[in-house]
Amino acid sequence: MLDTNSKYKFVWAEMSFLSLWWDQASSDQRTLLKKLLNNKQLEIVTGGWVMNDEANTHYFAMLDQLIEGHQFIENNLGNISLQSGWANDPFGYSPTMAYLLHGIGMQHMAIQRVHYHIKKSLAKEKQLEFMWQQTWDRKNSTGIFTHVLPFYSYDIPHTCGPDPKICCQFDFKRMAGTDVSCPWGINPAQITNGNVRER
Repeated sequence: MLDTNSKYKFVWAEMSFLSLWWDQASSDQRTLLKKLLNNKQLEIVTGGWVMNDEANTHYFAMLDQLIEGHQFIENNLGNISLQSGWANDPFGYSPTMAYLLHGIGMQHMAIQRVHYHIKKSLAKEKQLEFMWQQTWDRKNSTGIFTHVLPFYSYDIPHTCGPDPKICCQFDFKRMAGTDVSCPWGINPAQITNGNVRER
């Protein structure tokens, strides 16, 4: 799909799954993947073997899975530059991961699974973006620019913007006749040629 429109972009995080695809991909598919990486339509984020949990994970395990993922990249995709870390669903966050990502040259990272009270507080104070540095670092030599995704994790109404009643109107799994609806009283409507401008 990316090759049909140069405006399309996509990010890929876990090399374990990319490796499964790579093993069965044709030569043409592999060439296309490399082309999409080179023209920056496809971006590999973090590049770890997995998106490891962080809260109770030993730093050696974090480092080991990063090495394994980056070795896959180097051995199969060549020397590509990774700029961004992506951790939308680990169990907890650790300053260790921020430290490791900064240490391997990442410029920024995005995180998601933060308690909603913390998100609300950060949003209220306009601090959803910050330099995440180590507590012992007084010179900001370890800081990595971090963005906290502001909405709830797994619920469509809270993922497209600040007003869930609007977002819910575009969650087509909630259309009339299904077992879920929008709690704000305005359900999604099928988009047709007649209502596309209004929608």
